[in-house]
Amino acid sequence: MSSFLIAVALTLCIGHADRPSELSILVSELTEAEGTCDEQAILQSIEDQMGVERRQWIESQSPGFEISLHPLFKVLPRTPNGNLRPDVAKYALHRVFVDARGWFVKGLEEFNMRNASSLPSLVGVLQGQVPSAVLEAFGPCVDQEVAVRPLALLAAALDELVHREVLQRTTNVFKSKRLPVFGNVDIKQMEEVLEQVMLGYILDAGAIPAAEQDKYLSGELDVMDKYPNWPELRRFLRSIQEILAPAKSGVLKFDDLADIIKELNEHYGHWQDGECQILSRELQELEDQCPGHVSLHRFYAAQLYHDKWQFSESAEYLRSLGALEENDVQRPRLVSTNYVLGPNNCVSTSRFYSQCCLNRCDRHLSKLERALQAPEASPKALWAAVAAVLPQPEAAEGALETRLDRIASAGNGKVALHGHHFAEWLHHAYPRECPAPHHAGVLGELPEEYESRTGLEPSLTTQKTKEYLEMSKLDSKGEGTCNIPWMSESMLLPDLEWNEEPQQARRLMELGNMGSPAALAGIGMVLAALAGLQLAFKARAESI
Repeated sequence: MSSFLIAVALTLCIGHADRPSELSILVSELTEAEGTCDEQAILQSIEDQMGVERRQWIESQSPGFEISLHPLFKVLPRTPNGNLRPDVAKYALHRVFVDARGWFVKGLEEFNMRNASSLPSLVGVLQGQVPSAVLEAFGPCVDQEVAVRPLALLAAALDELVHREVLQRTTNVFKSKRLPVFGNVDIKQMEEVLEQVMLGYILDAGAIPAAEQDKYLSGELDVMDKYPNWPELRRFLRSIQEILAPAKSGVLKFDDLADIIKELNEHYGHWQDGECQILSRELQELEDQCPGHVSLHRFYAAQLYHDKWQFSESAEYLRSLGALEENDVQRPRLVSTNYVLGPNNCVSTSRFYSQCCLNRCDRHLSKLERALQAPEASPKALWAAVAAVLPQPEAAEGALETRLDRIASAGNGKVALHGHHFAEWLHHAYPRECPAPHHAGVLGELPEEYESRTGLEPSLTTQKTKEYLEMSKLDSKGEGTCNIPWMSESMLLPDLEWNEEPQQARRLMELGNMGSPAALAGIGMVLAALAGLQLAFKARAESI
């Protein structure tokens, strides 16, 4: 039950507790004020405002997203109605798009969800992209709590926006090459279109000026100067093309090409993650005795003397990313996983999402979710699941078991799988796969955002790198020790309020204790009636 219902119920019950006959009117008014979720109203609004073809696309894609969301609805914290709070729904959408497409949807990035104060509403991912009437139709379905089907519709609506972006890019290339949008093109022409569309994504992501882009597209400038992996990407394009449009088909139409490019977009994120795995292995080769950590001295030395040109971020920028561990200020260390997963390694290939390195820790979390089928577990059950489905932890098992007990004892006797404390536990257990949770003050900015805010360069010049290496000394004795620190409670960001209902109910009863017995009885009657109504609405929604 929403805070709105509880507040109004409390006010009216205390004021009218001696007139039980008014309870039915009260329930009716509350129900009207709360609004009900109407999926058909959403679809009708999409059709009215955006056209029947766009409605059909969204409606056809929605069941696939619903299938992907169902497992998360089983393991994420839910409301008493079995739905998700809006913040939890954002996390679910983030997981689905990353798992299925490798897309980090703007506004749903995992980092931003740990800074709830800066979050837009759930429908904010569509803000400015669809008519306001469509946003309003989604409102009753997502404002207080979210069921799986409306959330799948929201995901499909976002997917449709990306699809239209793909169509526009393909149309632009067709026009530039004077190809027929309604006629046939041969295989050779198709290959050229595919390469030019994907090259356009890469050049856009690199913020290359339009005039300079034309030179790359024409071949006047060498693409490999900007994107060394271009030959590998071309092979990837060929593999998708051979699956979806084998050469024996001879000719294709515009729609065929648009479908191929859509498929490329959906698989590109996972393909690109291969580059991230190479980066992770290069960092692992620089480790000393502390897995998942690299001394800043070694990091910069690799950039200067071993041609690892990408290892150039300044200590200040690394700190702002949450990728610098400074427990020993004389020997700062890079937190490898936080560095790899940071926005510094993201490529913005679309208006709607970025391609970032995939979080390998999500695989561990998914295995635990499937094993436990619950959002939280006792330390004993959780440790048993870890032993059954995950690899051997890097840290000492006794210390890890003790830490689980401490986390549980500080709460309700259980460990929340999706909270910061367990995220930190996973980082200690699997430091090469699981990032350290962000602490207060970490902003997670893109390099250009950091530079705009601070006026500082996010990368060191060659001269600055040399100066740092001369000032710092590589202490082999100090590097041999490994003590990954645990964050204090004050450093950890607060967990999301996964389920506010019990807290609201407790506050209601506390307030009710100040009223008369008649008021308490009235509150109880209204809450019971509202609970019945909610169950009825839930049953009706499931029957549609």
